[in-house]
Amino acid sequence: MKGFFGKLLRINLTTRSYIVEEIPEEILKTYLGGKGLGSYLLLENVRTGIDPLSEDNKLIFVAGPATGTGMWGSSRYGVYSKSPQTGLYGESYSGGKVAPLMRKTGYDAIILEGAADVPLSLEISDCKVEFRNANHLWGKDTFETEDRVLEEVGVPEAQAIVIGPAGENLVRFACIENNYWRSAGRTGMGAVMGSKKVKAIVFHGQAQAEVADPELLKDLIKSLTAKAKGNVGVKAYQTYGTTQMVKTMN
Repeated sequence: MKGFFGKLLRINLTTRSYIVEEIPEEILKTYLGGKGLGSYLLLENVRTGIDPLSEDNKLIFVAGPATGTGMWGSSRYGVYSKSPQTGLYGESYSGGKVAPLMRKTGYDAIILEGAADVPLSLEISDCKVEFRNANHLWGKDTFETEDRVLEEVGVPEAQAIVIGPAGENLVRFACIENNYWRSAGRTGMGAVMGSKKVKAIVFHGQAQAEVADPELLKDLIKSLTAKAKGNVGVKAYQTYGTTQMVKTMN
């Protein structure tokens, strides 16, 4: 199905192994976009009654089919898991530069399962998954961690997601961070990542999903970008960030 790779990367942290699974086209058609796919995978893979901070929980990353195309507003990834903050369905989203590189690994979704016995960082690309010892990073803040894991991988275009001491110590509202100040800040996804002893994940690659109609996509990108530039709501987000939604949400 164009726009997708049709592939899921499943990483077992307990055994430090991984497998690649096919995602049926019917699933991609039924559960639309990154949010639809991420929600489906969470409900299919996580049993009821589990402890969100146990190795039975899953941590799922998805970047949707528009990501990496240049479409306005599409540079976002989603994180899905059973929330340690609520004990219910959890999702969180972050912007920045990570999402396009997550897509370039060639997977529509990545599932982390089990838990490592020591702190790890992961390097995920379109040709390998590497498990690295991260004992030297445990206890470091997110800024230093991001700098150091990217330096260790040594790929100029690579991007990373990281947790800090809050995630390590299983604070139930801990965030996952990227690009220093971008945050998947809701529902405690950083605590789930910490419970799996994953300090950081680095993404890079060259994979590109086939587009059904490249010319139509170009026209759509131009149209959406033009509309966004003059939109009052967009300007408010640029000025105040998500804080401009407080009154509306309350």
